[in-house]
Amino acid sequence: MALLARADVDRTSARRGEGEMMAGADGDDLYVESTGPGDAPALVLTHGWGMDSTIWDYAKRDLSPHLRVVSWDLPGLGRSRLRGPVSLSRMADNLRLILDQAGPAPVILVGHSIGGMIIQTLARDHPDTFQARVRGVVLVNTTHTNPLKTMVAPGLAQALRWPVLEPLMRLAIWLEPLARLAAWQSYLSGSAHLAQRLGFGRCVTHSQLQHVTLLATRNPPGVLAGGNLAMFRWEAGAGTRVEAKPLLVLAGEVDLVTRAEAGAHIARTAPQGRLTLVENANHMGFLERREAYNSLILEFARSLPA
Repeated sequence: MALLARADVDRTSARRGEGEMMAGADGDDLYVESTGPGDAPALVLTHGWGMDSTIWDYAKRDLSPHLRVVSWDLPGLGRSRLRGPVSLSRMADNLRLILDQAGPAPVILVGHSIGGMIIQTLARDHPDTFQARVRGVVLVNTTHTNPLKTMVAPGLAQALRWPVLEPLMRLAIWLEPLARLAAWQSYLSGSAHLAQRLGFGRCVTHSQLQHVTLLATRNPPGVLAGGNLAMFRWEAGAGTRVEAKPLLVLAGEVDLVTRAEAGAHIARTAPQGRLTLVENANHMGFLERREAYNSLILEFARSLPA
């Protein structure tokens, strides 16, 4: 792994703070953490697929002196438990409950990758809640449609969907014990680290690569596959969406998983939308360029009316 990443100046890891379990939608159990001043504006962080809320380690440290930072594990990942099929609508239902957990004041929503898709689903499926409870939105390296359409080489990705990707995802669900064993073998051999390196740019450090690879390995392969299948079938849709609120879209200049054009499309369709392109940032740019991402989020939060 030493050849894949830089030495660390400030390490990240899958550390936990003090959290609690709460009842989620349709029987799900959700793990939630909150840190920062209790009387400060609340920032609700929703992580990307295959990760858990520990991936916000840098964000919690950088932002919690100024804001109350609420983070949660998506159902089926980390410590949260999924009691049914994976769907973005179900995750949006859970995010709606997280907003209640965050207190009565309107909150700022931040979502990375599928986290941004969940926020858009919340705005679509629960417009009244979205209008009443949300002050502003930050979408980080995310898309407005099936991710296969907005990744690098989208034509090839979509051509592979039905003959290759869909069968592989269903096999991972049906043969989860074998898929789990294969994932840990890849982790121990280092091939998983090599695969995860594709989501970073040139600024990645050892601990960042290790953190992402560990989470992607220890989360259940069947749940991960189910989430991928759900994303293949997702569209943000029309109607009341995130454009009704102040919106900051952060896109990585060299993002291979979600090309910057996807973020540009979201910002362009939003009257209050603003796009910021972060240089030398790939899909996990909020880790490798943490100073840039977190300072932009804090600046945006401070710019919102009370």
